[in-house]
Amino acid sequence: MAPAPATLRITDGHRSKVATYVVKSREFQLTAKMTRASPDVVTGTLLVNGMTAHVLFDSRSTRSFVSLVLSKKFNDTPGALDYPLEVEISNDRSVSASRVHKGCVLNLFNDRYSINLVLIPLRGLYVIMGMDWLGPNGAMIHCEHQLERVRTPSGGELVIHGEGAQR
Repeated sequence: MAPAPATLRITDGHRSKVATYVVKSREFQLTAKMTRASPDVVTGTLLVNGMTAHVLFDSRSTRSFVSLVLSKKFNDTPGALDYPLEVEISNDRSVSASRVHKGCVLNLFNDRYSINLVLIPLRGLYVIMGMDWLGPNGAMIHCEHQLERVRTPSGGELVIHGEGAQR
């Protein structure tokens, strides 16, 4: 992850850069109806840690996130991130995120995937799948047809039709 534009700190008369990590994301406070109507996102309802969740596949998000409401239903306690993140969530509004659920289980039909989910305030039972999961799993999002292709652990391909898909 690339650091945000650095600020300068003066230490013992020497200037040094201070890396502040900023995650640029989209406005997540969308209703389910709005996300289904949006042409540039793919959404679906999947099982995450055995819980039903509304999932947004977002290639513009560098990390994956979980709503505080859904996080509270998980059995494990979230751990600390290696460094806090500043997450832009809407209209230049940012929140600081410092907690993560590591090794959550995402069920896609008969396949199980591991995912780390950073806690942020989202309305409802939401999970945002970002590039930290999409890239390593060979995911390809086809927004026009509201579908996503994901490489399975066995090397095959799984096609997920989003809720707004017209089949």
